[in-house]
Amino acid sequence: MRVVKLKSKHRRLKAVFFAAVVIGAFALYYYLRIAPVISTVVTETTRMKVSEAIDDMTEKQLYEVEYGDFVILDTDSDGNVTFVQMNSVAVNLFARRVTSLIRGEMEKFEEQGIAIPLGTITGVPLLSDIGPELTYNVLDLGVVDADFYSEFSSAGINQTLHRLYMKIIVNMRIVLPGYSLAFDNSSTVMICENIIAGDVPLGNIDIGGELLP
Repeated sequence: MRVVKLKSKHRRLKAVFFAAVVIGAFALYYYLRIAPVISTVVTETTRMKVSEAIDDMTEKQLYEVEYGDFVILDTDSDGNVTFVQMNSVAVNLFARRVTSLIRGEMEKFEEQGIAIPLGTITGVPLLSDIGPELTYNVLDLGVVDADFYSEFSSAGINQTLHRLYMKIIVNMRIVLPGYSLAFDNSSTVMICENIIAGDVPLGNIDIGGELLP
């Protein structure tokens, strides 16, 4: 009777050991092959969606604004520019509208999830894009921020080209079981440009930009 019990206990131990080996092998395969593939696909897909959202939402808002809405130029009695200043109120309002729209688009994308073919998840190149699609809701949207900077360059004799750019930065996090990856996606869009006649007074520029040759 005791021999039977020992054999039964031995079989249970073997079953537990075998299950532990299988679970360990799957966990190792998951961390080494599956998780990196999912994070790569999600990251690249998200970067593409973010870029599309930035371009689309910014373009919609640009129809409603022009150079004079963002930049204040002071001139003397002869029409020469004496001061260049960014309209910080208008710039901040524009940035808030655009970032709010971008966040809305990314939240929709976050809810929809990302579909990845089963063959792609295996990490085997020959099986890529093969099999049914699995949808992953693994994105965690962080901060959507905007920053502005200027460029000044020569546009001919006694003329200066001024361009205003907006850089959008979107913080994202991929959350998988036992695995997470934080990354930023940024895109720069030219908001407006204008040719300024006359010399630009370098000492009287209050626009947070840089002077380029």
